[in-house]
Amino acid sequence: MKKSIIILLALLTLTAAGCRRSAEKGDAARGNQSSKLTINDILAASQAKEQSSAEAVKQDGYPSLDYSADVDLTKMGSNMVYSTVYAMMNEGDSYLGKSVKASGTFEVSTDAKTGKTYYFCVVSDATACCAQGLEFLPGEGLRYPDDFPESGAPITIGGTFSRYEENGKFYRALENTQIGF
Repeated sequence: MKKSIIILLALLTLTAAGCRRSAEKGDAARGNQSSKLTINDILAASQAKEQSSAEAVKQDGYPSLDYSADVDLTKMGSNMVYSTVYAMMNEGDSYLGKSVKASGTFEVSTDAKTGKTYYFCVVSDATACCAQGLEFLPGEGLRYPDDFPESGAPITIGGTFSRYEENGKFYRALENTQIGF
């Protein structure tokens, strides 16, 4: 029994180390490329790849949403999506006021102390070892849970990137968000 536990712990350690090493190599490669990109480059690339059709069909397993955006993350590769969302959450003032469209996995969380509910579209990188949540504030008329998918289900969202203050801290989120699931 002890031997099985030791082997399991060793495998988990090796897996975590491999994921970290892959992420570090990917971060280094992305760092060289992303330092040359500006928000205007990302916006231009997003607009150039805009869908010609507004049909609500699933693409790559995610529901489509008829929403025109300045930053369309649904048209980017998974590493670029992850990097862009990371930048938006950590250094996102240049994205404020821009319309954003993203696809990912729906997650919801409720603060036990305040009772406030938080909604997220979680995106992963290509290896699916790293994930970044994009918080969104539901648009008018959307009520949880009736108008939302189950936690863990694919979702596509579109809203305006904004910043809000809560308990003396600033957070970034999409506001007036439309959802497709």
